[in-house]
Amino acid sequence: MSSRKKRLARAERRVKRAFNTKSVLLGPPDKILALTIFALLFFGIMAVFSAGAPEGAELYGNVAYFLIKHMIAIAVGLVFFIFAYIVDYRFWKKFVKPITYVVIGFLIATLIPGVGKTIYGSSRWLTGIPLQPSEFCKFATILLVSSAIVESKKIIEPKMLEHLGLIILMIVILLIQPNLSNAVILGLITFTLLLAGGVSFRLLTISSIGAGIIGMLIFLKPYQLERLKGWVDPWADPQGAGYNLIQSLYAIGSGGFFGVGYGNSRQKLFWLPFSHTDFIFAVIAEELGFIGCIVLIGLFLTLLQRGFFIANRCSDTFGKLLAFGIIFSISFQAFINIAVAVGVIPITGVTLPLISHGGTSVVLTLFMLGILLNISRKRIRSINLHERLR
Repeated sequence: MSSRKKRLARAERRVKRAFNTKSVLLGPPDKILALTIFALLFFGIMAVFSAGAPEGAELYGNVAYFLIKHMIAIAVGLVFFIFAYIVDYRFWKKFVKPITYVVIGFLIATLIPGVGKTIYGSSRWLTGIPLQPSEFCKFATILLVSSAIVESKKIIEPKMLEHLGLIILMIVILLIQPNLSNAVILGLITFTLLLAGGVSFRLLTISSIGAGIIGMLIFLKPYQLERLKGWVDPWADPQGAGYNLIQSLYAIGSGGFFGVGYGNSRQKLFWLPFSHTDFIFAVIAEELGFIGCIVLIGLFLTLLQRGFFIANRCSDTFGKLLAFGIIFSISFQAFINIAVAVGVIPITGVTLPLISHGGTSVVLTLFMLGILLNISRKRIRSINLHERLR
């Protein structure tokens, strides 16, 4: 065969492949979501610097101590954010079990003397590593439930039972640490995703109530009962169980409509514990007032709306559930933190996503939002090339 005929044959094969190839078109990322993420990051930088300055100066001789650590966490988180945004979200479906096994391994390590580090009576950290493994349980749970529902919407199925078993194992380890707040969050993520995936509401409700009662009877600690008492009537023990809530309410009440001014909080001057982490919302309320709170809550509501919009628009079941799980996890954690600060629910020790100082939380949140932004790019259209050329 002559060289001319060979070239023609190769060209013909290329054309045939092209006409039989289906095309996946990717649109731009959700711009409103991206702007909201960076607005929350900026808000968090300002809040951590203000709320953490007194403790940083007193304990470390540097008013910017917590700000620097927070900025490092953001820098690391942005690397993971970009990576998650670039990688197709379906990639994570292939590594559901390996990711879960690694997370469980780290969780178990926190319970080993000398490996785990106990702070405030709870073994949630690893010695020498600025890592809180319980934060990664949320992502593992979202992956486990989302991937299981893709194959089955019934609980009594081998894969579903296997994945739910792994989630229960993580919850049990969290309760042993103890870390009741994150255990509850995992349970609610699981319940909500199963419900969104079409599992029977009646079966879910009965099993969840039963599991909750058993967990409370086995794992509830005396100090957690004291927290409940301090929440119901903080003034019954104003120097003990009710102290944190009372100081938080003082801060919020002092802010009024416009606040006392950025950096001018009085409660952060060693009156309000955990002012740069668990109770950072109270400091924001005191300094920026009702207006500042509305802006912050508005940003989280925008994040929630864009997340639901992206989940609803995604045509792939796994992507839909993954997006829903990510936005529910972040939004629900924000709700818990704010609800604790204003006294709606008992004190839990949950940080405000992207706002509070907390390296692991910041990194994981940015990573999950990177995946959400990747899902937002999907405009899946299976179009034959000859149809496009008509």
